[in-house]
Amino acid sequence: MSVSASREIAVERVGRVAIDVSCLVARPLTGVGYYTRDLLRTFLMGHPEWQASLFASSAKPAAGLACELGVEAHALRTLRWPTRLKNAMWTHLEWPPIEWFAGRADIVHGAFHLLPASRKARRIATVFDLSALRCPDTRTTANFRMHLKLLRHAAARADALIAISESCRNDVIELLHVSPERVHIVYGGVFMDEFTVPLDEARLRACRERFGLEGNYFIHLGTLEPRKNLPRLLEAYARVRARHRDCPRLVLAGQAGWMYDAVFETIERLGLRASVVTTGYLERADAVCLLRGAYACVYPSLYEGFGLPVLEAMAARTPVLTSCVSSLPEVVGKEGILVEPESVDSIEVGLDALIERRADALTRAEAAFERARMFTWARSADMLAETYRRVLEGAPR
Repeated sequence: MSVSASREIAVERVGRVAIDVSCLVARPLTGVGYYTRDLLRTFLMGHPEWQASLFASSAKPAAGLACELGVEAHALRTLRWPTRLKNAMWTHLEWPPIEWFAGRADIVHGAFHLLPASRKARRIATVFDLSALRCPDTRTTANFRMHLKLLRHAAARADALIAISESCRNDVIELLHVSPERVHIVYGGVFMDEFTVPLDEARLRACRERFGLEGNYFIHLGTLEPRKNLPRLLEAYARVRARHRDCPRLVLAGQAGWMYDAVFETIERLGLRASVVTTGYLERADAVCLLRGAYACVYPSLYEGFGLPVLEAMAARTPVLTSCVSSLPEVVGKEGILVEPESVDSIEVGLDALIERRADALTRAEAAFERARMFTWARSADMLAETYRRVLEGAPR
């Protein structure tokens, strides 16, 4: 049976799902936001067998969100409801039901850690990572407590949880003591067209001029926060730069998050102010251009639920250095340089390899590009639809 024929049959068996997309209101978007937006937009376009209603609550307005998700304004109900209040009411009181705002549903889905209260629908929450338990010292105390509360509530009450990688799924099973049949995987993805269209050379030149970038550069794409392991990356980079006169500059592209002072203190201590460029948050088109034009992507994170910047670097045919822990080997396979993130020596060796064995790095990048084709948002949307079907039918994973 063809895919189109099976879809036509599936459309006759409509299910109703209400999705809490409040995580998309916060701006600018980071990994959680890009995953949620791109997955749901693809799902809503490609799976009409599911009748979806969307709900977002925040103290901030959600202007333009329906358009971003590709739905009519009436398909998204927004409420100026403070996040902390909603978190407390849904985790402690299991009230009010999301159906009050989003309408009748067979399944309700919290897109980021928080499990929605419901009248009688089956309930799902997406878990992005267990860094609150794996790396508690990389979070503020308030953030740690909040995420732990949400995760434990979801683990205890959800009919199913969605993990964004096999590694994340294993952590959910081990650390939250959830039975394996309740945890489903929906991988992150990439729009390959975004990286295969001709490079916008004019935009890249403008970005280079804006940030004073001449010649080659390494790029790290992500929020400046402790889990990204930037002080160790800077230590290793300083050693490599001292030996290689032609060492590319290092671009740290991303907004300053929390507990980020150590990054700038390390830059000053190592005398790297002239060698390291911090861009702040980049608009999507600028980030893609800089990623495509980079000498290599360096991403030795301490822990990732998935690691979208690594996948995007692969799609951009940019050589990748990343960590050998959590989900990152699952994404990059054997096509990147894997390092021990807690070892400055290991990161240093990896950076050396990018420079001294350039031909090998470029060969790996071509293989990584082919591997990136496995992780499309269309495939992820299919995984989401299959998860909904299994949960609705009560079938095991």
